[in-house]
Amino acid sequence: MTQTERAIDRACDTIATLGFLGLVFIAFLTMIDVALRYLNLARFEGLKDLTEIAFAVVVASCFPAGLKKGNAVTVNLLGKALGDRPHAWLDVIGASFMLVLFALFAWQFTELTLRFQEAGRTTSTLEWNTAPVWWIVSGLMTAAALVQLWVVGAALQAAFKGVPRPSDGESMLE
Repeated sequence: MTQTERAIDRACDTIATLGFLGLVFIAFLTMIDVALRYLNLARFEGLKDLTEIAFAVVVASCFPAGLKKGNAVTVNLLGKALGDRPHAWLDVIGASFMLVLFALFAWQFTELTLRFQEAGRTTSTLEWNTAPVWWIVSGLMTAAALVQLWVVGAALQAAFKGVPRPSDGESMLE
């Protein structure tokens, strides 16, 4: 594994870990909020606002690592029946379609973010500006598209060697 590939691995894993920690933090706050309600105490004001914007970041933070690890849905039956070389080229086609999908996601999230920013969209209770959060989501979707571009490159290298991509659980970058 090259230094660049290790850096991509570390970056994707760090982003996914931060997203997971954000999810744990939201769950912890929700637990406290439920306990406060049970005890007839004041709730966390704005928890709904926080979860409304945080879940988008949490979900988007998982995509780069998932794509890097090759966790996309694949159907290998035809590829295995045709042999290694055709299987490898079917993997390139599948990875390319996934790249197009995530490039479209990144573009559409960026468009949505621009509309939110222009409209001055805020959360419902605390009226926090949502554009900065959606810029993070757009950046994460762009990062996912770039990781998928790397996956397409790895799939192309494998196809030129005549071998299929690594199996589930193995990194595409190894």
